[in-house]
Amino acid sequence: MLAMVTMLIDHIGETFQLQMPYPAYLLCRVVGRLAMPIFCFMVAEGLFYTKDARKYLLRLLMFALVSEAPFDRLFMGGWLEFSYQNVGFTLLLGFLGILLFDSFAAQGRKTAALISILAVGLAAMFIRSDYTIYGIYYVFIFYYFRGKNQGRTIALAAGVLLCSVDIWMIGDWRFATASLAAVLAAIPIGLYNNERGRDGQAMRMAFYAFYPGHLLILYAASLLVG
Repeated sequence: MLAMVTMLIDHIGETFQLQMPYPAYLLCRVVGRLAMPIFCFMVAEGLFYTKDARKYLLRLLMFALVSEAPFDRLFMGGWLEFSYQNVGFTLLLGFLGILLFDSFAAQGRKTAALISILAVGLAAMFIRSDYTIYGIYYVFIFYYFRGKNQGRTIALAAGVLLCSVDIWMIGDWRFATASLAAVLAAIPIGLYNNERGRDGQAMRMAFYAFYPGHLLILYAASLLVG
């Protein structure tokens, strides 16, 4: 729920950046940086709790496909625009990567395990899914450092710094600075107690529906304000 709220704030800022003062826009983007690491953390945790990894993978695929048209309409200017893909594809590839890594590592095939992670990272870059290889990296470190809060935090900070430098190099130094706030996601993640929160089929479906749903609502709102 924290990831959804921070993501919503981020997307409000991104959608209405021309209608709000720049400091307000930047604050929305700063708050929104917490969302992606938390989503990646939960995908990594999913590998240890799901009863059927293939069905989980299929759900992520359906989630990514359903979300693509709303994502393209709001952010890319058309209902189907394939130059940049929604974050669902990043989470899908991230889960596939740790699934393959886990399988190869269990067989003692360490080289194949590392290649599998690199391969899905390159795939994310190739299809240009949101957060590209950095999203794959976040999912992997939360899998690899599971239960090791210090190592997980250091790895997250390193990834956030690299991502910010990458943004800075393309010329957006203000957003690059704002992106450093993603490391604050280590706080709620560190407070996770391994206990199940509220659950139920309706709530699970609501979580999946929120992403494409809020994109459509923001698009409708953007039409109202011109």
